[in-house]
Amino acid sequence: RQNVASVLAKDLEIDWRAGAEWFQFLLEDHCVGANWGNWLYFSGVGPDPKNRHFRTISQALRYDPDGAYVQKWLPSLNGIKEIEAFFRPWDFVKDWHEVIVSPKTQLTWQDMQRLEQTGRLLE
Repeated sequence: RQNVASVLAKDLEIDWRAGAEWFQFLLEDHCVGANWGNWLYFSGVGPDPKNRHFRTISQALRYDPDGAYVQKWLPSLNGIKEIEAFFRPWDFVKDWHEVIVSPKTQLTWQDMQRLEQTGRLLE
C-alpha cells in the first residue's frame, strides 16, 4: 500500500482518495480506519504532512532481491535469467512499453550512484 500510495499521489499526482477507494474495493480484510488512514498518511495530507516518497525500485531491491513479486505480476519476464532485468525491464526487454514514471525518481541516491558507476543495481 505504501509504494502504491507513493506512486499514485506523489509521482502521478492522482488524488489519494481514488487509491483508498480502489483498495477498499479490492481488500478482503478491509478496515475503513486503517485503509483510509494509511492512504492519508502516506500521501502527505492531514495532520502530519511530511513528504513520504517511496523509491519503489530501491524498495524492491531491498525487500524482494530475487524479483519474485515482479515475476509473478509481469509474466512477460518469464524465462529471463538476468535478475537485474526484473528491476529494469525497460533496459532488457525489446519493445517494452513506455515508462510512465521516471525510474530515476524510484531509486535512492545510493542505488542511483551504483547504477551510474557500474551499470547495475545489484551488487
